[in-house]
Amino acid sequence: MPDECKDQKYWSRRKKNNIAAKRSREARRIKENQIALRAAYLEKENNSLKDELKKMQLENTQLTQRLKKYEG
Repeated sequence: MPDECKDQKYWSRRKKNNIAAKRSREARRIKENQIALRAAYLEKENNSLKDELKKMQLENTQLTQRLKKYEG
């Protein structure tokens, strides 16, 4: 836009737009951080559940073997 067309109305709109863009970028940054934190929490929870599953499978195997002793 040529400088001669940049009146007070133009600069007012530019200022409002810059503020809105800054607010939008900050909101997106916050949302991305929240998503990253949630993903980290879920990964930790998933690993914990995998460990628990392995323990339960081992216990199941051991109990099955004990049961076979008494059945046979």
